[in-house]
Amino acid sequence: MNTFFIEFRDPLFGVIVFFVLLFILSFFSYWWGRYKTAKEHRDLESFLGKFDSLEGAERMSEQVHSNSLSSESWLMLAQSFEMQGNFEKSVEIYHALLTKNRDTLFQKEVLLLLGRSYFKAGFLERSRQTFLQLLQNHPRTPQALHFLILIYEQLQQYDKGLEVMESLLELSPDRLGEKLYLECRLLLCDPSLGIDEKASRLIELYQTHRKLGYMIFEWLFTYRPALGWRMFDQSLSERLTDILWRLRDENLDLDIISSNAYLRELYSAKGSLSLAEGSPVFEFDTLIALRKCGVGKVTLQFEYTCDECKQISFLPFHRCPHCHAIDSVHVIMDLAKERFEENNSLQ
Repeated sequence: MNTFFIEFRDPLFGVIVFFVLLFILSFFSYWWGRYKTAKEHRDLESFLGKFDSLEGAERMSEQVHSNSLSSESWLMLAQSFEMQGNFEKSVEIYHALLTKNRDTLFQKEVLLLLGRSYFKAGFLERSRQTFLQLLQNHPRTPQALHFLILIYEQLQQYDKGLEVMESLLELSPDRLGEKLYLECRLLLCDPSLGIDEKASRLIELYQTHRKLGYMIFEWLFTYRPALGWRMFDQSLSERLTDILWRLRDENLDLDIISSNAYLRELYSAKGSLSLAEGSPVFEFDTLIALRKCGVGKVTLQFEYTCDECKQISFLPFHRCPHCHAIDSVHVIMDLAKERFEENNSLQ
């Protein structure tokens, strides 16, 4: 019997223990993987069950499952529908593909596209649920975190957006400007703070980071113009053209304006002051010349473009509505006929 007994000091005993432990670890690893995959499928089916009320979803699902087209081809078709603005069709295809193709990476891609379609269509709550479902199984997905921040921003839940921002910064440390933007938004909508307290914190934020100049000075010139002039960064003169143009004459600071050539030309073109005889800026030079001739029915109108994607908007923005870049607005000036409001009251 002693020939079959192995002492614990025997090297063969260690080899046997090693293979036994390896077998146990492999066994548990295999079944844990099976359990995790099954749980992901159950969670996905539960998630899809929330949206069974979509019209035409069952018919589209039958086409996707019965048609000989590959999942990749259906995916390209759904993206083309999304580009055309037909979000209903794209969503139906994405839902059908999630039930057809069980590949984990493929489902991750489809969930990302599905959440984006919901976001573009304006279904923010469905988009939020989709991205949360995606992050449940794939937490290190920057695109999902980014869209989740956009959703919370549109819902004005900036505190939740900042919580998600902490996770995104771990994956993309270069997004500090976006965090500052959310902090600024949270500050401005805080009802417990007075205007002076908000102004003080905004100035401190700008002096520390030198970011969000357009957003901060727009607020200052709206609510505290005297303070805005006192803390004015003259390097932003051209970028703030539309904001400075719309200031009332009683809110102007003549000392700062007279010391800045661009501001002298701007307010001479507007007709508020007479400090410049001409300007290298075509629009200003034209307006100054017209003022001298006594023509006053011409003014400036403004358009806004993004420095990142170059898309044009007729409204000012702090986050680009197209590429979602922060603090990328650029002002475009154009000459226009001034419109006077007529008094039609019956007196």
